[in-house]
Amino acid sequence: MSESVPTYAQEAYAVLRSRFGGDSFPADYMSWFVSKSMVKKTLHTLEHAGWIRRVERGSYVCKNADEIFRSMVEFRVPTLLSEAGMRYAYTEASAVEVWTDYSYIQRSWEHSPYFVRVLRSDLGRWIGYFRAHKVKVFTSKPELAMGEFVILKPERGFANATHNGLPVDPLESTVSYSEKHIHTFEYPLAYMKAKFKIKPRVEIDRRVLSEAAKAVV
Repeated sequence: MSESVPTYAQEAYAVLRSRFGGDSFPADYMSWFVSKSMVKKTLHTLEHAGWIRRVERGSYVCKNADEIFRSMVEFRVPTLLSEAGMRYAYTEASAVEVWTDYSYIQRSWEHSPYFVRVLRSDLGRWIGYFRAHKVKVFTSKPELAMGEFVILKPERGFANATHNGLPVDPLESTVSYSEKHIHTFEYPLAYMKAKFKIKPRVEIDRRVLSEAAKAVV
């Protein structure tokens, strides 16, 4: 997994990649241009962020730029959630994704929100956890953001179910959420109707019902 780096490190990477390509370079190469302390800081930043790797003592190689930028937009949040050691449940649009077996997907690599219910007592730890992993995190209301980000919904306590091994809001509340936002979630609601034999309280277009039924396995 690669991370973004400051401008000075980007410039150093550009020089090193242009000069050495995929070949190794000595750690002191940049001492021609910047101070020894800045060389150490720059190499540490680039290595920690996954832009270069150490091949032996005092020698590094630049990673391919395509690999770096592809890695920067990989989805990491589901794994981070599962490894956090704190209670959580997917909620709202993220719960719809889970209950529809991801036949409905709200995300892309450019914009990938996760709505997550957490215990209010754990809120500070969650915020610190995601910030430590350089994932943008908001509470209650999302702000404009690119890439992956998490919207935490703190509660004193909450009920959850498990679907496909994932903690998620109960089916009933996810159905209610979809009904409330039927213009966005008509297809997911049709999918849940076909799979779980629920009886929605809102009307669903028959064509949508037919398409959703084909996706149910």
